[in-house]
Amino acid sequence: MPQIVFEPFDSTRHPNPMRWIDDTQRQHHDRAPKLIPYSVCLVTVKGFTFMFHSVEQICVCLDYYNRKIHESSRLPVYTENLGGDHFECQRWFERLPQFLLEEKIRNAVVSTLEEAIVEYSKFPGAITGIDVKPYIETW
Repeated sequence: MPQIVFEPFDSTRHPNPMRWIDDTQRQHHDRAPKLIPYSVCLVTVKGFTFMFHSVEQICVCLDYYNRKIHESSRLPVYTENLGGDHFECQRWFERLPQFLLEEKIRNAVVSTLEEAIVEYSKFPGAITGIDVKPYIETW
């Protein structure tokens, strides 16, 4: 059964795997930790737990799971110097388990993420207001 949990931010327990998309809440927290409470949204579907630090991150992830067909994840190495090992070049969506893309499970993920957006929007600071791009354009 899908589960949505909100926890107070703890830097030792809540890394931000989508920091390239939105890291605004953590930056505000680092400057004034007691000014705005910082909660992290944990969404568990079929045994996998997503960790989100803003509503915008959930929206980008929802955009990814709303698509039935995904573009190639090959990086344009011939046009950019992306170098490094494989794990250094992986984008956030390439680290997700592939079984979540099966149609039945994907539909459960989409509905749970939509519910998480509604619930997480109620927390102060969860909506950072940044302009996010679709998942494939974020590299």
